[in-house]
Order: sequence, then structure tokens, then C-alpha cells
Amino acid sequence: MDSEKLILELNFRNDLIDERQKDSYFKNRKMFDLVPETIVDKRTLLMVEIHDLFKALDHTRTMVGSARLFHSLMNPSESIELIHAKQESLMEIEANDKLKNAIVEYLEIFRANEKNLFKLINAHMLPLLAYKDHKQAMKAVKLMLKAADAIPQPDTVYIDSLIKNILSFGGSPVSGLCRQPAFRTFGGVLAKSEKSFFEPSWRFRPSRLSGGSIWPSLPCLAGAIGLFTGYMDKAVAESILILTGGGVFIGALYGVIAKPMIDYESAILPIRKRFIDSNRFASAIESVAYIDELVSFMNYRKAMPHPTVIPEIENSPSHYFSATELRNPIKALSDHDFVANDVNLDGSRVSFITGPNSGGKTTYCKTIVQSQILGQIGAPVAARSARMSISDRISYQAPSFDSLNDPEGRFGTELAVTKNIFFSVTPKSLAILDEIAEGTTTHEKMTLSVDILNGFFAKGNNTLLVTHSYELVERFQEQGIGQYLQVEFKDEHPTHRLIEGISKDSHALRVARKIGFSPEDIDRHLREEGYR
Repeated sequence: MDSEKLILELNFRNDLIDERQKDSYFKNRKMFDLVPETIVDKRTLLMVEIHDLFKALDHTRTMVGSARLFHSLMNPSESIELIHAKQESLMEIEANDKLKNAIVEYLEIFRANEKNLFKLINAHMLPLLAYKDHKQAMKAVKLMLKAADAIPQPDTVYIDSLIKNILSFGGSPVSGLCRQPAFRTFGGVLAKSEKSFFEPSWRFRPSRLSGGSIWPSLPCLAGAIGLFTGYMDKAVAESILILTGGGVFIGALYGVIAKPMIDYESAILPIRKRFIDSNRFASAIESVAYIDELVSFMNYRKAMPHPTVIPEIENSPSHYFSATELRNPIKALSDHDFVANDVNLDGSRVSFITGPNSGGKTTYCKTIVQSQILGQIGAPVAARSARMSISDRISYQAPSFDSLNDPEGRFGTELAVTKNIFFSVTPKSLAILDEIAEGTTTHEKMTLSVDILNGFFAKGNNTLLVTHSYELVERFQEQGIGQYLQVEFKDEHPTHRLIEGISKDSHALRVARKIGFSPEDIDRHLREEGYR
């Protein structure tokens, strides 16, 4: 991770310290304009509520750990080796209490000094008050290195390499700046061990008190001693005090204003630059973040009141996803009665989901996408068991409100989104389509929808279509294409489970009665108002 990226992420995480700022920041759509496109497009990140997924998963202790977690959710990995390495390290931490306790203690030490470190790194200092900030930052670096020595040797390669990255920084020349005196030279600020004995240098002392602030006051001090001790003629002592009194002022002025300003520009900022330009320092900080991310996964599992599992994941030529008792990773965290669903997206290519609104179709689809993302960052999923393959593209299309800036209207706007998804998917992709070809006649919608879905089926990716059009689904059923799921009902109420079949009843009357706008409600209103 380069130093510029590190600073950007640290500044981002600093914005999240206040919960009110966090919610506002995350729910602002413009946030996604600041991030690059990944295997999950920006529209999908909004649709699957990635900000809420982050908040549910975030049990990190450090600012860098939290930033790392968010970055991972935005950028699911396509490296099967990295995913497996993170899963193995998570299992080792959970199974090894000695290692777990040492890592948790290390993160607490880092967290206690983290703000001091990044106050220097982000240059959030006042030049006249920078000595204290600088010394606290150097102390934070020393503690970061010293505490890492107390972590026992892990067995898994991933977490072992993270700890070694931290310790490796301790052997770098830059780390010497926090343990040794620093010297200003013609070649920049160097630690004592870096400069030669004969090299011209000026030692940096992070304090207002120095020779420059003391020497101008010495004659005046000598006069004062002579006056009060009687070792000097009174008239001579008074003359010295009068003549050299300005030296005290000069010394004070230098120590209070001039020296801090000079040191800030010639020592503190150059030391800061050496740290942020150091790849080994950036690697050490990033390693702390990755370790904290693993601990966050562990604590998320503890907080979840339902079964969780580290999913089996492989890099398959075609995407598949299957799970037993899968629950939404956000909603199930606070709902002990959340209904689970079994999922089997393996080989069918297209899955048709029908049923009324508020039956659980959207939650079912979001749960699959969110769980896919969790799996690809090495995190556990809320299920009894889970298997999945890496997805190279994750897309979620849902109807959006018309905009005056969309010259094609709803139909053209939504069709353009579907087109972009279609052209980008491969057999390894996962696509969720919540209705397609909306905003046109029933006949045109049917014809175009059939063509679009046949196209997705031919490309071989995993596609889930949420629709109210059972006629459309029946066309594919006649051809034996796909699988068919519907919302289960019991006693006229949805159970929020999906079962095999095609729903032909939209339960519109039930919904109308629920909100108080059934034919009976309309008739009652007209009678009460005297229209009938």
C-alpha cells in the first residue's frame, strides 16, 4: 500500500469517529463517486446497503482496521490464495487463546496511541505546539514495535507475515528516528546511526529549552547572582542587569516562537515526510489494519445470535452459491427470530423469484449478494453451512425513480443499466435483476424480457430475476430453463421463506387491506364524506 493511499484512508477513517458524521457520510450517494469501480459496481454497493453491512461487521479496535474493513467490502478479492489465507488465520486466532489474547492486547496498545501517531502523519499540528505532538507520535511508533515482540509465533502464513511486516519496520533506518537523536544535515534529517561522525549536522531537540534560548540570558543571570549573593559590586551588578536584560527577552522570544517555527519546518515536517515515504512504515500500519480486520470477523461471529460459518470457497469456471439456513448478515444480528432460507444456485443459471411485495424476495437477494461479498473478503457468513465460488462481477439492478436528467425515461434508463450488466458478466458473475423492461406495454415487456433472459442464460452466469410476471416465468418453465422460487404463505401471511413454485397471486388485496386502502375502505370513506 503506497503512502498516499494510506493517508487518504486514514483521513477517511478520521471522518467516521463521530457517529452522526458516519451515517451522513455513508448514506450520501456522492461518497461512491470517490471510489474506483471494482467487481461490485457503485449502484450495487448502494442497493445492497454496503454502509449497513460495514456497520454490522465493524468490531475493529483501531481506525486503520476500520478503514481496512471498509476497503475490503468495497473491493472483494478475486485471489483464492488470499481468501483461504485469511480464513485459515481467522480459524487459528479463534482456536488459539494465547495468540488471540496477545493480538487483542496489541491492538489495544496501538489504539491508545493511534490518534497521536496520525496527528503527526496527517500534519494536524500547530507549529508552535508541535513538540508535544511529535514526541507522542514517536512514542506511539516505539510502542507499536515493542508490543509486536510479545505476540507469539503464529502457525498460519498470513498472520505470521503481518507480524513480520511490523517487526521488519523496526529494522529500517526510518524507525531509528523514534529511538535515537535526530540530526539535521545537508542530506536531510537523519537518525544518529545514519550519519557519519564528520558529517556537518545540527541536532534536533524537541523542546523549547535549548542553548539558543539559554545563552542570551547567561550574562543577565550572572548579574542577578552577583547582586543577590554579594560577590559582585552592587553598582556593577545592576549595570550588568540593565545592559543584558534584553538577552532574557531575546532568549525567551527564541524559545517560545522562533525555535518551534524553525524546528517545525526543518525537522518535524521532514521527519513526517520520511515516515509517510517509507514503504516499510506503510506496510507495518497496513499489517496492523489487516490483523484488526481478522479480530473484527471473530467478534462479529460472537455477536451474531445465529449460526455462522466460514464458507467453502473455490475458483470455479462457473459461479455457484449454496447455503443452508442462510440469514441476512445485517438484520439477523439484532433479530433472534430472523427466518432462515436454504439457497441452491448451482447449475440452474437463471432463478426466477415470484411473490407479493413485503414477502422477503428483496431480502433474500440482498442476503445472497452480501454473503458473497463477505465470503470474498475472508469473513464468515450467517449460515449453518455455505459453499460458493469466486465471482468476478457482482451486479444488482432494481428500479429507481425517474429523473429529469434521464431523457429516455424509466424504460430507457433501466434498460441501459440492464445492458451494462449484460455486457460485463461472464460465467463467473452473479447478477440480480429486480424486474426488467419496466415502463413499456405488457406485450413489449414480455417479448424483450424473454430475449434478455435468454441472453443471460446463454452467457452462463448466475442470474436471479425478481418478478411479478408469472406469465414470463411460465415461458421458461415450458422450456425447462432455470429454477422457480416463490414466497411461502401460511394463514394468508408470508412466512418469509422461499419454496419451489411460481406465485400467481400478488396478494394485492391483502396489502391494500393492510394499509387501509381496500375497496371496503374506499366505499366507507365515500359514504362518510357524503359522496354516496
